[in-house]
Amino acid sequence: MIWLGLAVAIFLGAFIASPPHIFKNSPLTWLAPTVILFLAIAWNISPSLPGQPAGKFYGLIFHFYGASLLTAMFGPAIALSILFPVAFLGVYVVQGNYEAASQHYLMVCVLPTFFAYLSIQIIQRFIPKHLFVLILGNGYVAAFMSVILSGTFLLVAKMLMGEAGQLDIEGWLLGLIIIAFMEGSLSGMLLAIMLIFRPHWVSTYNEEAYMSR
Repeated sequence: MIWLGLAVAIFLGAFIASPPHIFKNSPLTWLAPTVILFLAIAWNISPSLPGQPAGKFYGLIFHFYGASLLTAMFGPAIALSILFPVAFLGVYVVQGNYEAASQHYLMVCVLPTFFAYLSIQIIQRFIPKHLFVLILGNGYVAAFMSVILSGTFLLVAKMLMGEAGQLDIEGWLLGLIIIAFMEGSLSGMLLAIMLIFRPHWVSTYNEEAYMSR
């Protein structure tokens, strides 16, 4: 119940922090359900890493989280609001375990969203504004770092809890790098497509700042 309570509290906080009536306005009226369904399916078709239990986040079974891309497009509050039903549709409906769904939300959604938002803020603050930097930084780098930092955080947490003997640390780190490259590549590619065809969907894009030159 603790995991569920924490997940619900974060979701409600994110939902309240989102702009008023944002989910009643286009494009989120139809885009949010589409993203939820797509990610719920994507989470369940990904392979697991060697030696890691299936159906658990700490097995790092997902090849595409989507948290970083949603953060770059809509900001962390909307991203966490969308990802909550993804976790319960993609995990609880399949496994029937609300605790596992809650842990997935906290570790697969909240942690990557936090680290992606932190990476984006650092990039926007210290790197000159350029469209290529926006795509590479907010798309690829932020997604890559969100996976690396989230996975490293969980690895350290498991080691501190005395579970290091149960882990293939070398395999974990190798798999983490592979997954991070996949996440970064997909997020960067999709963000570039959005900037070309639907730039108004990307909240971190400012046409005057990035195109004035």
